[in-house]
Amino acid sequence: MHNTPGDPTTRIRIWQQNLNTSLDAQHCVLSGPTTACDWDVVAIQEPTIDNKGNTRATHNWHVVYPIQQYTHPKRSQAVTLVNKCISTNSWRQLPVPSAEVVVIQFSGIFSKLTLFNIYNDSEKQDTPPILWKYLESNI
Repeated sequence: MHNTPGDPTTRIRIWQQNLNTSLDAQHCVLSGPTTACDWDVVAIQEPTIDNKGNTRATHNWHVVYPIQQYTHPKRSQAVTLVNKCISTNSWRQLPVPSAEVVVIQFSGIFSKLTLFNIYNDSEKQDTPPILWKYLESNI
């Protein structure tokens, strides 16, 4: 969320990509010469996950995993990176009980913006019911 001098508006720039668990693709996205300068949020589906359950990121990012990352045996299918240029006082993770959804809510002069990073396996279709239940009880 970068402001330009004299401009009261705020914008958020989001890059979204399914990486198909490719380490090379994740490396290219994160180590691009302008990725950290040009994007506020990187929403990744099917990130590279190591044997400890972690993904890879550069020092420019806060890595936000699904809330069940370490308590649920299912491999995380969605990871959201928030640029460290954005104050941690202006965003928070909202709890959705799924290894396939990361929800972040940004607050600022624009009021609130809620970003859903969703991986939906087209064969299993177990994410939509979880998401509907969350939306029904939180909106």
